[in-house]
Amino acid sequence: MTSPRLGRRALLSAMALAATIATTGLSTGARAAELDIATINAMDQATFVETFGGIFEKSPWVAEQGWSARPFDSIDDLHGELYAVVSSAPRDAQVKFLNQHPELAGKEAQAGTMTANSVAEQASAGLNALTPEEMQTLATGNAAYREKFGFPFMIFVRGHTKEGIFFYLDRRQQTDPSTDEELHNAMMQVWGITRSRVQRVVSGG
Repeated sequence: MTSPRLGRRALLSAMALAATIATTGLSTGARAAELDIATINAMDQATFVETFGGIFEKSPWVAEQGWSARPFDSIDDLHGELYAVVSSAPRDAQVKFLNQHPELAGKEAQAGTMTANSVAEQASAGLNALTPEEMQTLATGNAAYREKFGFPFMIFVRGHTKEGIFFYLDRRQQTDPSTDEELHNAMMQVWGITRSRVQRVVSGG
């Protein structure tokens, strides 16, 4: 029988191209030292959580639990094990996790209370420079989406233009809320968001 760990690695192999696309061309600005897998595997839990605790939005418990999966074979394996902590959690825990994320250009952005990761990601798609009309459209869409599904609209903004984000916000509201299809969609977006964040951490960005 295939172990859960090997099954996750097969999934990671299938998603390798997506990871390449998600992390190509990211500006790292001032760079710290790069982290190799041997250094990561040698970290104690406190150092690991300090390094990777911000990858999953306001959820350091993911890194706390993921640390026990060491040794990691690669950066993809590291990310896969962290993602598995959330993807294997009960549905209620996944919804609670999704609700830690800010709405796109929402009240957190306007109040300046978003995490640094979210600020940079939303700015990369121009969501920090919307017209008043675009702001209203997005606010209306965000509210309708949350009311229908019970969590904020999730999208890997670094992989989309502003126009694409508006398109998918409208399109995904057509999903049947009696199924978990949109929860699955949201978690797939989390995969891209967090893979990009891991890459920035290990590359010293």
